[in-house]
Amino acid sequence: MFKRVLLHEIKNIFRDKMYAFFMVYPIIIGIVSYFLIPYLKDNSGDLAANIVSLLFVLMVSFMFGAITGFTLLDDQDDHVLFSLKITPIKVSNYILIKLLFSYMLGVMSTFLLIYITNLINTSILQMIGISILAALQAPMLALFINAFAKNKVEGFVFMKATGIIVLIPILSLFINDWKELFLGIVPGFWVARIVSMSLIPSTYLLNEIWYYILGFIVNIFLILLLYKIYQKRINI
Repeated sequence: MFKRVLLHEIKNIFRDKMYAFFMVYPIIIGIVSYFLIPYLKDNSGDLAANIVSLLFVLMVSFMFGAITGFTLLDDQDDHVLFSLKITPIKVSNYILIKLLFSYMLGVMSTFLLIYITNLINTSILQMIGISILAALQAPMLALFINAFAKNKVEGFVFMKATGIIVLIPILSLFINDWKELFLGIVPGFWVARIVSMSLIPSTYLLNEIWYYILGFIVNIFLILLLYKIYQKRINI
């Protein structure tokens, strides 16, 4: 089943130019960051370089979430999900495999981006941890789009709206006291805090391990909540 869904996902991606662009977008980010970050450090200072580095880490998984979100909308428009209801393949398993696929791509792409471009001066273990946490945005965005959008036009609207939310975690570079708790509801804040701890050594409200734990709790809770809303909307 996993192989069948995977092949279906790949066909969906390559038959649409928009999806194909989203797939190469992380490569574009990697190439740009490889040259841009050192340039910013030399000409604009560490703050500008840190802001761009943080945005790049957050944006990679965002793109894979957008791909999966729109392919799920395609499945809905093409009545694929309805057809699956009369087959041995459970609709919920089909959706979960697609979400897992986007998450795996997010983890690998985020890790390679950090490792190859040296965006963050940290250990391999921390790179893996950041990648695992940051990639949760992929299934979350896919579910957010499908929980509320009825078609691809509405999907674009919701995706653009989430673009603003992606910018909010930048505040983690400027806040490191109790006021950061107000940002905790924003999914990307927790990984942004861990990245900022590597970029700007200082005294922070919590230890790094707590940011990982709380980040996973908040992100998993939001993913489950959005999945329940999506389930109810499409009646699975």
